[in-house]
Amino acid sequence: MWQYSGKLVSKIGLLLLAWVITIPTSASAIVVRHDRQDEELLALGERFPATGKIEPDGSCTLIAPTWIITAGHVAPLITPGVSLVQFGEKKYKIKRVVMHPDCKLRGNQPPKTDLALMELVEPVIGVTPAALYRKKNEKGKQIIIAGYGDLGDGTSRPRMSDGKLRAATNVIDKVRKNRILFDFSKPPSGTELEGVSGPGDSGGPAFIDVNGQPLLAGVSSAAMDGEPGRYGVTEVYTRVSEFAKWIDEVIK
Repeated sequence: MWQYSGKLVSKIGLLLLAWVITIPTSASAIVVRHDRQDEELLALGERFPATGKIEPDGSCTLIAPTWIITAGHVAPLITPGVSLVQFGEKKYKIKRVVMHPDCKLRGNQPPKTDLALMELVEPVIGVTPAALYRKKNEKGKQIIIAGYGDLGDGTSRPRMSDGKLRAATNVIDKVRKNRILFDFSKPPSGTELEGVSGPGDSGGPAFIDVNGQPLLAGVSSAAMDGEPGRYGVTEVYTRVSEFAKWIDEVIK
């Protein structure tokens, strides 16, 4: 079963399930293996300035000067003309929200297509938009996930965020038509900076590095088969390559 993660659940009025229930939750922070230092996450996060922070809650990615992409279940929190997204030290107003036509909120379950685009009132300055990953060969690829959500180390419930951008790594274990999935492995298994999303990272990016260029391959959606932020949980991201054509059409 699926469940949204932590903070976003309560804020959009969905059923807030106890942490002990193992059904997918929407993601909201960067959680990394317990034997790594926070400085490593912060340093990696600095390499991905196209990752934005949505107020009041959620993450996103800049994919054009005036466009961001995020999870569809973040959209109910947005008031066009009022809500803000932050890149670096500057905040930008959100002009409008474009939900994917198949993004239907279904109680405590993530939409089949958990995706939304948001147009900004003005272009983002000083940040290069991320290009999309368009190939269908994601399985087995290493990814870098980034976000501003709650913090954790895999051994306990994530704690409150300090609002700083962090990043971790993982490897895509499974690919579905609309989704990519990866597990949070306990050391010594997993990558050197093995991590997953935590509460507050919903809508945040998963990048695949291609010749030194980070390409957006996934958008944080939910967690399943375990407690969010704990070893063994499976992360679910919306598969960007499946929706690249729709994204292109909306932005044009």
